[in-house]
Amino acid sequence: MNIISKKPSSFWEVSLITGILIFAFSLRLYYLFKIPHPPLIFDAANYDAMAKQFLEKGFLGYASSKPNAFTTPGYPLFLALIYKIFGYSNGSPLTQVRIIQVALSTLTIGFLYLLGKQVSNGRTGLIAAFFSSIYLISLWVPTLILTETLYTFLFVLYLYLQVTAIKTRSGFLNFLTGAVLAAAVLVRPAVAPLIILPYVYYYMETRDRTLIKNFLLNVCGFVLLMLPWWIRNVVTLKKLILFATQEDPLLKGTYPYEEGIENAPLINQKQEAIRRLKEGFTTRPLYYLKWYTIGKFDFIFFKTFYYVDEKVTTLRWLLPLHQFFVWFGWVGVFLSSVRKEIKLIALYVFLLTLIQLVFVATSRYSYPIMQLLILLSAYIIDILFFRTRQAD
Repeated sequence: MNIISKKPSSFWEVSLITGILIFAFSLRLYYLFKIPHPPLIFDAANYDAMAKQFLEKGFLGYASSKPNAFTTPGYPLFLALIYKIFGYSNGSPLTQVRIIQVALSTLTIGFLYLLGKQVSNGRTGLIAAFFSSIYLISLWVPTLILTETLYTFLFVLYLYLQVTAIKTRSGFLNFLTGAVLAAAVLVRPAVAPLIILPYVYYYMETRDRTLIKNFLLNVCGFVLLMLPWWIRNVVTLKKLILFATQEDPLLKGTYPYEEGIENAPLINQKQEAIRRLKEGFTTRPLYYLKWYTIGKFDFIFFKTFYYVDEKVTTLRWLLPLHQFFVWFGWVGVFLSSVRKEIKLIALYVFLLTLIQLVFVATSRYSYPIMQLLILLSAYIIDILFFRTRQAD
């Protein structure tokens, strides 16, 4: 009996996704307790200190003894809540943070399944969920004290809610979707410019004027959750800062193939970035064009985001799946030109990649996008091995 049929019974579908989620959670816990965890450094150490500083002194300041808006507050506040619940007098409760992040990573798989079911069918959602459950980088990332796990959970939740909100025309759901998008932006702001994308896309497809009202409700939800951050910045920092003041990703992105990046200045970074861009595209236009296209693309997607000592062999044999998901996922992006049902997902992949090409080339930026490439890979597998068979 083919339990993954085109229209699977609700019993089999629920049973399969439940099994996948239990498997994913167990596999992540196994990995968490199996590998060593190095001391916190760089961003992780700063987020840890920022959370404690907020609890003890009542202000948010990244790598500073004074309030600032160098980074958005979502992840430090997430840590602060966990630290408040479990205490940190005997050291930061990093094990508890990691277990909670394992749970969020597992929930992300659940919403990826629901998203796949919305844009294609339950079979695609189940395949995507299984692929994501065994994606080694998704096992490793929850062990890190970094924004990726929380942001990716909120991002995939937002996409699922967004597609559902537009299909159901629910005013409340469109409002809620805007708030969830704001929560994601408060962790990492890159997706903020795409708030209008799904509404423009569906309006071009349907010419449905109710989308305008729903978009305004979406914006209201977004603004409502962003307001405390904006008000805080005006009151505390005496200026309106929409997201964050961090400029070094823009500057470091101007160093082709990271040549000389260690000499990047620490002040006037935005001005220096603009100067370097003008100079680079004037004196070496082809070189800079290559860097800002295929050069950064290679760094982001093919320099695998898995910085684990090679002596740690736990489940490392799963790592080559990353290359598979990148190749198949991007085939799915191009396939969307003739497959309307996945076009919106492909647009998110394409536009988020364009946004990331502006900044420093790091494989960290690929991680949230990889969930969508996994979904597109699942879509192609569904076409190749299930729809074709049914057509025969």
